Amino acid sequence: MKLNFSLATAFTLMGLSNATLDLLATIAELKAYCTTVGPNTYVAVRYEGIVLPVSFDFGQCYPYELPAGLAQVAVFCKTTTCYNNPNPDCSGGAVPPVPVPIVAGTILPNVVDFVQLLGQGATCQRNGLS
Repeated sequence: MKLNFSLATAFTLMGLSNATLDLLATIAELKAYCTTVGPNTYVAVRYEGIVLPVSFDFGQCYPYELPAGLAQVAVFCKTTTCYNNPNPDCSGGAVPPVPVPIVAGTILPNVVDFVQLLGQGATCQRNGLS
């Protein structure tokens, strides 16, 4: 007896929800996108309300929310050092004033909108590990 299951059915039987499957698909898409970006692009982000990935270059403000909606998941394309900022335009200085090193390939899903507890945006710079 041969059973035919789709991958989605198999994941459902394993207890993975559609939201989890969507998140895994988005992460895979962002990781693939990272392979196509230039040498200065450090992060690819999926925002709610925006179909295509949005990317940011070193030194460019990465806001955790755009007018279309909150960041849903980010994949870091390059190793970087970031500072969280209290404002979406990255003004107001770093909070806390401690650099956060992030390794290439790091995945940051925005579970229950926790990203806004960190601040409203980040400014990231190239570091020696890139």
